[in-house]
Amino acid sequence: MVKEVRQLLKELPERDWWGRQEIISALVARPGTEYIAYLEEGLRNHEDANVRNAVMEVYRALGPRALSSLASMIRDNDPEVRLFTVNILCEIRDKAALPLLIKALRDDDVNVRCAAAEALGSTGDGAALHALREALTDEPWVAMAALGALGEIGGAGALNALYECLDKGIYPEVATAAIAKAGDPGSMKRLIRCFSEPALREPALRATIRIAERAGVRPRPEYFIGLLPVLIEMLGSPDEEMKQYAFMALSWSAEIVALPFLLAGVRDHELQEYAIEGLLGIGRRAVCGIVDELKLSRGSHRPVLAKVLSMIGGAIALLQFAGDEDAEVRTEVALALGSIDMERAVSTLREMLSDEDEEVRLAARRSLSRAE
Repeated sequence: MVKEVRQLLKELPERDWWGRQEIISALVARPGTEYIAYLEEGLRNHEDANVRNAVMEVYRALGPRALSSLASMIRDNDPEVRLFTVNILCEIRDKAALPLLIKALRDDDVNVRCAAAEALGSTGDGAALHALREALTDEPWVAMAALGALGEIGGAGALNALYECLDKGIYPEVATAAIAKAGDPGSMKRLIRCFSEPALREPALRATIRIAERAGVRPRPEYFIGLLPVLIEMLGSPDEEMKQYAFMALSWSAEIVALPFLLAGVRDHELQEYAIEGLLGIGRRAVCGIVDELKLSRGSHRPVLAKVLSMIGGAIALLQFAGDEDAEVRTEVALALGSIDMERAVSTLREMLSDEDEEVRLAARRSLSRAE
């Protein structure tokens, strides 16, 4: 029996993925006492990485059944063996592995501590928060790994620890990235404060946008009071993603200062959705600017502007575009005029019943039926 097990373990590194799975299944079906000692020997094998990797596959397949052996290996004199053990514990993802990982967070070797911090983050278990908070005073690489783990775990306790790091200037860029993962809508106000630090503007904006999109909410417009010059400056970023994020924040500000940029954004298919949102947020204050843009510009964005103008209560202003050269603009005008209770609107709609474009005629007829 032992000879057969040894033969399987010998063949394991030499097989392809499918072959390894067959051997692993055969081993897992046997009592672990038949081969655990060989797995431990293989994990200590520094001469053949293929053997070690194959052994790690068996450990992962054993899952919780391997914990007793791994508890021994986490105390091995060789730091590399301890590191491999932490990686296995991470992938086993069993609650019983948590105490072993917390112990590894205090290991003598910095690489083991880093790996343990990352592994604790992957567990998502709040029971690791205290140990991770203690690790924030460790060497930089460990502390930053602990910050990342707090972001992975999330929850009020993790967020409070991350806010403290921001307040104290403890690796603030890493803390900001962690808040991007763990943050809730309440985190956005905290992140906006970071704009006072030039080095944190981009990470803070990125985190704010990601939280807003994940939660399906929008930051309050007042958050951006005083930040418009910074956001406008960030529109010039060489980073396309950052330019888009700055534009999104600008659109949420509902500030008239943003109007020229929003009008330009309507021309850009990547930004148009946010530009429309921003124009709707500005509301009737945007009427004059939209009218000027309709008069002075050409392009496929003009029907969108006409639609927005109608939505913000500027239907009367659309009367002057009833004879526009763009049939889509005229269609939007015809649809908007149905909401205006005035003789000029009705007479204009009657004229539009003779428009050369069928869509315009249909829109005019529909609006007249509502008006009459």
